[in-house]
Amino acid sequence: MKTIILTAVFFSLISLSFSKAQSIKTEYEAGKKAFYSDNFDEANKRFNPILQMESDEFEVCFYKGLIYEIYFDYDRSLSMLTCAIDLKPEASEPYFRRGVVYDKKDMYKEAINDYTKAIKLNKKYKDAYFNRATDYQDLKDYEKAIKDYSKVIKIDPKDDIAYYNRGLLYKDTGNVQKATEDFRKAIEIDKIWKNELTKLIESMNTVK
Repeated sequence: MKTIILTAVFFSLISLSFSKAQSIKTEYEAGKKAFYSDNFDEANKRFNPILQMESDEFEVCFYKGLIYEIYFDYDRSLSMLTCAIDLKPEASEPYFRRGVVYDKKDMYKEAINDYTKAIKLNKKYKDAYFNRATDYQDLKDYEKAIKDYSKVIKIDPKDDIAYYNRGLLYKDTGNVQKATEDFRKAIEIDKIWKNELTKLIESMNTVK
C-alpha cells in the first residue's frame, strides 16, 4: 500500500511540473504575440508573472531568457539562458537561443560556439546551421559558410534563402557556375528573386 501511495505522489508531482511548464510556455507565447502586435500592456501582463518566478527551474530560466531578449536586455537574457543550460545541458534550444543573443551583441565567435554545441546535440538543427553560416559569412570564412549553407539545403531543399546566400558566396569566391546554379534554384523555389537574380546572373555571365 505504501508503495502505491508513493507512486501516486510521484506521478502527481510529475503532472504538476508538466502543467507548470506548459503554463509558462503558454503565457510566454501569448506575451510574445502581444508584444509584436504593439500591445505592450498585454505583453507586460503575460510576461511579468514569469519574470517574478524563482529561476531555479529549467523552464523558468529558459523563458525568462527569451523575455529579456524581447525586451532588449541582452545581459540578463544571457544570464538566464546560461542558467537553463546549466540545468539541462542536454537540451539544444537554449544553446541556440543564447547564440542568437550573442549575435545581437556582435559576439560572433561566442555565437558560433553555441550554435556548434546545439548542432552536436541535434544534427538536424537547421536554424543553427543557418545562423552559424551567416556568422562565418560575416567573418569572411567563406569555406565554412558554404559548408553550413549546404547542410541547410540538405535538411531543407526548399530553403531559397540558403541558396541565395550560398550563391552570393560562390559569386564572391569566383565560382560563377555554382553561383548561377544556386541563383536559378532560388528563383525556382520563390519567384520573388526573379528580377534581382536574373540581372545578377546576366551580369556574371556576360563576356567582357
